[in-house]
Amino acid sequence: FGYALDTPVSRYVLTLVIVTLLALVAKNLVRTRTGRDWMAIRDMDVAAEVIGIPMLKTKLLAFAISSFYLGVAGALWAYCYLGTVEPQAFELARSFQLLFIIIIGGMGTIVGAFFGAAFIVFFPIFLNLFTSTVFAGQLDPGMLSHLEQFVFGSLIIFFLIVEPLGLARLWQLGKQKLRLWPFPH
Repeated sequence: FGYALDTPVSRYVLTLVIVTLLALVAKNLVRTRTGRDWMAIRDMDVAAEVIGIPMLKTKLLAFAISSFYLGVAGALWAYCYLGTVEPQAFELARSFQLLFIIIIGGMGTIVGAFFGAAFIVFFPIFLNLFTSTVFAGQLDPGMLSHLEQFVFGSLIIFFLIVEPLGLARLWQLGKQKLRLWPFPH
């Protein structure tokens, strides 16, 4: 094609195209028999086995497909964001960040992964802007980091106790309320 993939814009477009395609495949995969089997096993594995869902085969397939998705995500992150693969980039804090994305966004939902990722990326920026305007330089960066960790921890506890389906469920409830808004009956 004569188009180099070494500019930041082209890397962004490549990532956006691959993420969009994989999200569409995942959304359609959930609607298939395999996806329904996954949901049945997630909800109650004993009952799923009783109705004839092959437990080992279904769990192995879920593990293989999720490993493929994570492999693609890791390769895209290494190529498009880091530019190289180095062990220091895959630290324990990154694993916790991914866990926070899943918990805050909504476990078991595709759109929740996007909401959680957006929240994890944009929340520290908004927190920094908020504290810099309200406190006007009175907080040092270490205090801001601890405040960020405190708020993330509080949100994780909140979502685990109050709303286990995370931001995706809140989004769904908001859409339902807006659909009925002018006439609530």
